[in-house]
Amino acid sequence: MTSKQRVLAAVNHSKADRTPITFDAQKEVYDLLYQRLGLHTRRELFDRLNVDTWMILPKGFEYSEAEKKKVEKTAVWGYKRKTTEYSGGTYEELIHSPLAGKDEISDIRNHPWPGSDTWDYSGFPAESKANADRAIIGTFTWGAYFIASFVRGMEDLMIDFGMRKDYADHLIKTISEISYDTLNTMLTKYGAGVDIVYMADDYCSQLGPLFSPETFKEFCSPYLRKYVDLVHKHHKKFLLHVCGSVRPLLPLIIDAGVDMLEPIQIRAAGMDPAGLKKDFGKHICFYGGVDLQETLSKGSPDAVAAEVRRLIDVLDRDGGYVLGPGHTYIQIDASFENIMAMYETGRTYGAQRKG
Repeated sequence: MTSKQRVLAAVNHSKADRTPITFDAQKEVYDLLYQRLGLHTRRELFDRLNVDTWMILPKGFEYSEAEKKKVEKTAVWGYKRKTTEYSGGTYEELIHSPLAGKDEISDIRNHPWPGSDTWDYSGFPAESKANADRAIIGTFTWGAYFIASFVRGMEDLMIDFGMRKDYADHLIKTISEISYDTLNTMLTKYGAGVDIVYMADDYCSQLGPLFSPETFKEFCSPYLRKYVDLVHKHHKKFLLHVCGSVRPLLPLIIDAGVDMLEPIQIRAAGMDPAGLKKDFGKHICFYGGVDLQETLSKGSPDAVAAEVRRLIDVLDRDGGYVLGPGHTYIQIDASFENIMAMYETGRTYGAQRKG
């Protein structure tokens, strides 16, 4: 099977020749792997690790090209982040939410929202073609809730959900309409080579959702269903990223038509792989799962290999699983040896289990 066939088989809960594999990591981890393996390109690295996916982001995904180079940078949605150093590298910290403290509907209307042409997908066809052997994952923008939490600020947005519902509704709808338009542009004009559409929309902490299923149904389900319906209309699959303890929201996410769930953070409340597979495995494909908090960062290569085998045994029973990191981006505290143990075991044991 090709990588593309392998991943799509998993999404469709059908038999593949081995468990499909995905990869993503912080820049510092890419640099470590390039150095230790003597490689120079993402394509070479993915070949070496037997990665079956290839993600494409539009230009202007979060920042314009000019803003990317700044320490303090303004995103296309208007919030600001600052590049902050830590012992292993850098990360971006939110420093300004432009609608924080602005509680009138007119404040939403007067905000300088991006046009749907902000995102440039013109490179999608060529990159899809160059990597057509893999499952192509196309990204458009983040989910409307996630963006609202940056633009409005988390504290104000949570109060909006409870006490300013008209404000929350107007804010979420404003963002989701822009996002829907750019998704439609991507799919209609540049999406021929895309197999899966990806969206991140973090609703949860490690202990549980940040708001109730009823609030999710009121504010998030409508736009999520609308996005998924559009993606399915174009005969593609929908991959949703939600970190943390998402289990209480899974019935609503599945009801919206979502095909795949990332990253399966197994140390979060309610995220035991066996229970997830038993209760939801027939309805959604799990994507990720390998623990970054303890196993990859603190365990031995043997412990990593054992955990990979366990996840394949549990989550890949009857298909419906793509092996990968359990928090999307592998961090620099994961050793080279542990990363290699994860991917070597994924390839070898994933094939044995299907044999």
